Amino acid sequence: MRIIAGRYKGTRLFTPHGNWMRPTSDRVREFIFSCLADSIISASVLDLFAGTGSFGLEALSRGADEVSFVDKSFKAIEVLQKNISKIKVSANVYRMRETLFLKKAANEQLSFNLIFCDPPYRYSDFGNVAAVVSDNKIIAPGGMLIYESSSRRQTPDAPGFTVEKEKILGDTKVTFFLANE
Repeated sequence: MRIIAGRYKGTRLFTPHGNWMRPTSDRVREFIFSCLADSIISASVLDLFAGTGSFGLEALSRGADEVSFVDKSFKAIEVLQKNISKIKVSANVYRMRETLFLKKAANEQLSFNLIFCDPPYRYSDFGNVAAVVSDNKIIAPGGMLIYESSSRRQTPDAPGFTVEKEKILGDTKVTFFLANE
């Protein structure tokens, strides 16, 4: 796995041993970032279920101003920290459940232009995540919530959002939800 474009193009990222994590593939990231185009420049990005951090690090490489990474797994945070150190960037890293981070973000009135949500494929609480993000204005007006899921799953409801685009890439479905204003 590598960073595809931008300042850190070609940098190989550390990946975990074993199959306990499913990092976003280069092909899927390339599709997502081609859809986002220039909207990534100067953006504030949240990488929920960050894993290796490949999405957030790609965003930094392509011009995002800041990225916050959230993952509950100690092992994932170790790999993520190695990747952040490798490209020598600063980022906010939180080892906590997504629901706890979203409460923290709401309390601190944090807001992001782009939120990438790539939970395990068996995760079933995305609708609640979207509602909390929308209700607490954790996403900026006109912001985008990008949800990566199994291509076999039905697209969940996302209160406060409208489906802007959706594409299946092999076993992966990527859904772009635009925040309602």
